Amino acid sequence: MKLNCSKRVIVRSLVCTAAIAAAPMPSTYAQSYPSKTIRLVVPFVPGGGSDSTARIIASGMSERLGQQVLVENRGGANTIVGTEYVANQRPDGYTLLVCTGSFVINPSLYKLNYDTLRDFTPVTQYLSGQLLLVVHPSIPARNVKELLALARAKPGELTFASYGAGSPSHLAGELLKNMTGINMLHIPFKGSAPSISEVVAGRVSMTFGVVVPVMPHVQAGRLRPIGFATPERRPAFPDIPTIAETVPGFEAVGFNGICAHSGTPPAIIERLNAVISDVLAHPETRARIIKSGADLVDRPRGPKEFGALVRSEIAKWKKVVDSAGIKLE
Repeated sequence: MKLNCSKRVIVRSLVCTAAIAAAPMPSTYAQSYPSKTIRLVVPFVPGGGSDSTARIIASGMSERLGQQVLVENRGGANTIVGTEYVANQRPDGYTLLVCTGSFVINPSLYKLNYDTLRDFTPVTQYLSGQLLLVVHPSIPARNVKELLALARAKPGELTFASYGAGSPSHLAGELLKNMTGINMLHIPFKGSAPSISEVVAGRVSMTFGVVVPVMPHVQAGRLRPIGFATPERRPAFPDIPTIAETVPGFEAVGFNGICAHSGTPPAIIERLNAVISDVLAHPETRARIIKSGADLVDRPRGPKEFGALVRSEIAKWKKVVDSAGIKLE
């Protein structure tokens, strides 16, 4: 009998020990985090807008965390290369991802080796990507209404450039086609610069371009602005209307944010969000980002709000892709 009691005591002790070992200790883990270099993966080649903004934020994070936050560029396959790399890393908060508009579009376009919603947790959104629909001056349309009328009068003759098949600029054009019933031919290019250059040269009718590289051409008269793909007019350009003023409900707004592996402890996610928010609250940091031409959100969006955006955008673009019958390998 005593032997059985002893066995029960030993078993209980082992069970308790195992439970304690397996139990998460978020507060302790968060206090010791980070104890080594953090890698912030940018799924683009160096030199672009997402890369430059990430480096500004990484510098501020390094100062506040006391550990280096190293930007690592892993471009390719419409951001899939870098995203898949992060999905395969340990969920410990030491490998983070700069997630952009392609993050929510790719699930509808490609067979991925990761699940965007299952494998990632949004941390902070800090940019809102603004697209501006511009046409070559030879196109006889000065506003959205005239452009739609022209497209209906000449179905299939108008062309629109994008900075890549499946990119936000491509899907913005498909959304316009879907919502208005017009027929335009999509011509993809490998990057923003060539897509804009072809419209400036008059070889392509129009493009949904990122504001920063497009605006100098607009100001020089080489491109004519038709409308922003935002729900409201931009304060910096109050005379340029939105497409939604003519096509109610039209909106094609990208974003930049930081995501982590979904298994990352919540305490780490909370700390990262707090640190990034603090970096973006600094006037000098904000000024540097704005000077680079990026569109900072009025306030950083935390995990809950950013997560809601990601889910809604995935559903939105799936409808556009399915309706347009877009198939990419």
